[in-house]
Amino acid sequence: MIRSVPGTRAGGLVAAIAILAVVGAWSAAWRDLDRTPLTRVPVLDEAHYLREGAAIAGGRLLPERPTVMSPLYPYLVAATGSGRTLDAHGVRVGPPPWGLRAAQLLMWLGTAWLLLREGRRLLPPALGWLPALLWLLYRPGAVLAGSALMEVPLAFLATLGLSLAVAPGTGRALLRCAVLAGCCLGLAALLRGTALLLLVPALLAIGGRRRRAAVLGAALLVMLPFALFNSVRLGRPSGPSLNAGINLYIGNGGEAAGMFQTFRGLDAGEDPSGRRFLSEKLGRTLADEGAADRAWAGEAWKSAQQRPLRVLGLWLHKLRLHFVGTEIPQISPHAAWTREAPVLRLFWVPYGLLAAGGLAGAALALRREPRLRPWVLGLLLIIAVQSLFFVVSRYRLVLVPGLALLTGAAAAVLLRSRGRALAAAGAVVLAAVLAVQPWGLGGQFARLEAAGDLNEAVRWSRLADARQATDGVVAAADAPERRRAEDLFRAALVRDPVHPEAWRGLAGLLLRSGRDDEALACLREGMARADPAEDVRRDFAALAVRSGEAADALPVLMQLLRDAPEDHELLHQAVIALAQSGRTGEAEALARRLTAAAPDDPRGWLDLGVILARDRRYPEARAAFADGLKRRPDHALLRSQLARVDSLLARR
Repeated sequence: MIRSVPGTRAGGLVAAIAILAVVGAWSAAWRDLDRTPLTRVPVLDEAHYLREGAAIAGGRLLPERPTVMSPLYPYLVAATGSGRTLDAHGVRVGPPPWGLRAAQLLMWLGTAWLLLREGRRLLPPALGWLPALLWLLYRPGAVLAGSALMEVPLAFLATLGLSLAVAPGTGRALLRCAVLAGCCLGLAALLRGTALLLLVPALLAIGGRRRRAAVLGAALLVMLPFALFNSVRLGRPSGPSLNAGINLYIGNGGEAAGMFQTFRGLDAGEDPSGRRFLSEKLGRTLADEGAADRAWAGEAWKSAQQRPLRVLGLWLHKLRLHFVGTEIPQISPHAAWTREAPVLRLFWVPYGLLAAGGLAGAALALRREPRLRPWVLGLLLIIAVQSLFFVVSRYRLVLVPGLALLTGAAAAVLLRSRGRALAAAGAVVLAAVLAVQPWGLGGQFARLEAAGDLNEAVRWSRLADARQATDGVVAAADAPERRRAEDLFRAALVRDPVHPEAWRGLAGLLLRSGRDDEALACLREGMARADPAEDVRRDFAALAVRSGEAADALPVLMQLLRDAPEDHELLHQAVIALAQSGRTGEAEALARRLTAAAPDDPRGWLDLGVILARDRRYPEARAAFADGLKRRPDHALLRSQLARVDSLLARR
């Protein structure tokens, strides 16, 4: 083994200058990004944590419902200051969350310091700095350090916990390290449950029954309050978070392809457990988030039983995705970050370098340096279990510290090899580079890039809507935010013309810009190209009815009603279209069908009453409006229509 050597003053000065340069570049990047919707319009998990943090900071110390996602991270958001408030359009208002960013910046730098210590312990003196540098120059790490997402705190706690577990020492110092390691890993598990797997290499690395008990006990004690909270709220034993079931289904059920996907009708921001969505799908009410979690897991298990080879193939595919040397752009549009903040190009380390270096390091150095084994075991456990769910780029950040250490180990082997040994090591490195290439994934990544364009387009569109509401004027079609959103929607359609949400998003943008005819043409084309196209057809029918194009809307509405004969919205639209076409009898029949299917929906009574009144059947119209008011006594339009019919009856 090679002993670490103390750094020189010159080395310390160089390190300090390098850290200041990195922090300066990072700060400049976020000043640029704060002028864009990439930070001002948080989505999915980021929006959830900001809202939860705002609620905690506002005095709600305990969640209102059982915790579905990380129970710990919202408290960090709440404790670190401003930047938590979102308006009705989902746009962050007020100053940026610099307090949260500062806390995560310290953890990001702290992870680099831990890697510097481990690098000096495990690698030759000339390469001890390499893992820390790879971590700091990995661009997604720099981006996530400023985002309201848990990835950097998770990587810091996981790295600190494992480094404490393998730290050398004697006596009470080792026992203290064991307790602290358990606390760190327990806190990491409260951010993402798979971090609990790191207890396995920690327990194996720590000798002695007492110290192992200290690690395990400290981890469980840290997690206990959150597990008790969920258990009390649900009335049954529960873990600290309740999203394993839905994540299992996303990764294995339906049309799962290994990466994150959403489902038509599921709003992950408003319904993170998917309880309401799954209740409608199953046709039964799921009482709480725990019931939803079990139901999602049950649906995933059904898929596994019906198609076990497919699920096994998906697991192997997801194992590979953890090492594919490219970013996954579906949720985070990675190209957009550097486009909006060019200084981020200074963070140049690609994931492919880390993945290939990690594979090569495991193959070349693991037998020679047994102290690397806890890091490798931790990586393998997280990858194996995470592959039961799904893979996105940010989920791989927790792997980067271990991959960086292994990359340093591969570099050390290459530097000290000669002759045939060097040729063999070079062959291993070449094989690792080839293994991380995205062979055969071109089509899938093209669709993911389209999803990234769509993600960014939605953010720009929301920012334009918020500015329109704030300024109190109708936003011009050539407003910069709307132009950018339109370009991105169209780019998404070029990459993936079957994606229905791109057609719907573009049509909605055109509509809000006052370009109704273009929106109608967009939806008409989308009906022919999108798959599935049901929501595009619905949007087309609604816009055609509103635009007075009843002849175009009716065939679409009737086709949709054949598949969903009791759909309230479709019935309402069809009544209007039939009435516009002069088919009063059919319109009346559908209006009566709507009142029977949804007696508490005021639209049915309004539709029926208006049709009858136009046919001069005023007593029947009055009865329809009165019946509606019995169910919705506070409905102003029903009341005004009733008064109007009473006036007509009085004049007669």
